Amino acid sequence: MTVITIGELVVDWIATKKGIGWNQSETFLRSSGGNAANVAQALCRLGTKARLVAKVGDDIHAGYLLEALVAAGVETKFVSQTSAFATAQCYVLTDAAEENQFFNWPKPNACHQLTVDDLAHDLFDKAVALHATGISLTVEPRSSAVIEAMSRGKNSGLLISFDAGFPTGEGDKARKLAHQAMALAHVIKVNLPELFFWLADFDSREGTNAERNFTDDIETLTAYGQLLRQRTGAEIILLTLGAGGSIIVSAAQSCFAAPIKVKSLAGVGAGDAYVAAVLNQIAEAQNSLSEEHDWHSRLNLDWPAIARFANAAGALATRTISASQGLPSLEEVKALVQQ
Repeated sequence: MTVITIGELVVDWIATKKGIGWNQSETFLRSSGGNAANVAQALCRLGTKARLVAKVGDDIHAGYLLEALVAAGVETKFVSQTSAFATAQCYVLTDAAEENQFFNWPKPNACHQLTVDDLAHDLFDKAVALHATGISLTVEPRSSAVIEAMSRGKNSGLLISFDAGFPTGEGDKARKLAHQAMALAHVIKVNLPELFFWLADFDSREGTNAERNFTDDIETLTAYGQLLRQRTGAEIILLTLGAGGSIIVSAAQSCFAAPIKVKSLAGVGAGDAYVAAVLNQIAEAQNSLSEEHDWHSRLNLDWPAIARFANAAGALATRTISASQGLPSLEEVKALVQQ
């Protein structure tokens, strides 16, 4: 069984020295990046087949990305190319407050140009799930292509996963598309600020009160996760708390998994590794069942164990400053969980 990821594929240029500004940064590490590409590579590292849908230019950066994806085991048949736009690049800097800053260039770029026409007729063959992110819904024509892929995938019986990470400065159109994506999704992943943002988007009183009063209260955060699940109609909410662990919420049960500590060098990549670990476990459970996709009944899984597994994957992904280079293998995740 294959998991499809769709959206961002970029060359990351990561400043190797923290705490200084753009003008002072002189040394950068190059790596493959983009939410969709990171999740695809993380899935392959965990032993799940992954298929990426994205667009690159016809340049040296495209060659670098495609070679890295193939080396990781990602299926690149559905990564299209255009000679009209350059391959996307993202410069990443960690400031003195340990916050990551991003500069994307050029604008527009090839990554933005994914279209509905790029969704081939055999895209969903032997696929069990499709994963997309809110970042991919901020620019056309890619946003329309992502929504269309999610809709077609759901109609084809795939599990739909959506990372609701979202640049809060985007306009109403992008927010409406994100709401549409959440309505299509069986599984929605948010971090704490995103939980507050989307609750406020549904009801400003709920979002404001949650952020002000309950950031350390697991029981109340679980209740807010349930509220987001009810508002969106999703089966599962994945709430990542950074160094505080994670909460997984379903209609039948909710569970909190304590954080797993490792020596961390970066704050990027953990969320993508976490989602990939959850999708890996769902795909493994599906492999033991028949071909029929009945996700409402089949998401009754051992979520506490999955949360611990995903926490370990997310923690290990922070071992390097690159979001993709630190992605863990299945054996590494299992060993950390057993510890």
